[in-house]
Amino acid sequence: MNDPRGSIWRKWDLHIHTPASFHWNGGKRLCEMTEAEKEAALDEILQKLKQTDIAAFGVMDYWTFDGYWALRDHIASKGQALDKAVFPGMELRIEAPVNYRLNIQVILSDSLTKQQLQDFKGALRMRFGTEGRPLSDESLVDFARTLDEDVAKKYGLSHQDLLVEEKLLQLGSMTAKITRESLREAQKQIPEKTCLIITSVVTSKPAIGGRVKTGQWEAIRD
Repeated sequence: MNDPRGSIWRKWDLHIHTPASFHWNGGKRLCEMTEAEKEAALDEILQKLKQTDIAAFGVMDYWTFDGYWALRDHIASKGQALDKAVFPGMELRIEAPVNYRLNIQVILSDSLTKQQLQDFKGALRMRFGTEGRPLSDESLVDFARTLDEDVAKKYGLSHQDLLVEEKLLQLGSMTAKITRESLREAQKQIPEKTCLIITSVVTSKPAIGGRVKTGQWEAIRD
């Protein structure tokens, strides 16, 4: 049905982070919080969402949907609907034939179930030599253990840091990549037209210096 008001423009922010993301810089991460601290942190996020004039948000944590579900469950526990859309998403780093790190953002439908999102993530593979391994915190830690100490130094980690699992998870999260083939496979685990891939507007610095701008949207179904 046509809306008699004509075109309606709304603001969307499809790249917000929660304390579940490995590079959260707003204090403790969710995994480090007590239940009371989680409740307070999620309530603060919820209040900020309500106070803005933005109509839709994409939770874009690196490597995980945990923050999205924590927020969704928190909203549901309040017994009142949020008059804004909150979409699940995941920020990833993907293998590509380029000399810079290519970050991508995956936006998914808010109609997908928790199991469907788990199926999507479970199909993503990290490269270990010639083998693919499912994306998980354990895989990120084990991947970090395969890196030279010089790589750790490049990311500000010392030799002692490499003995601490939390630091290894941080290093793996900063350096790991998923395969393009597994991303295609992950898309097959969910219904059509429930996923959109966005390439970063500005990527990390290439090895030869300078910055690379992309800024394109890609329809993910061939």
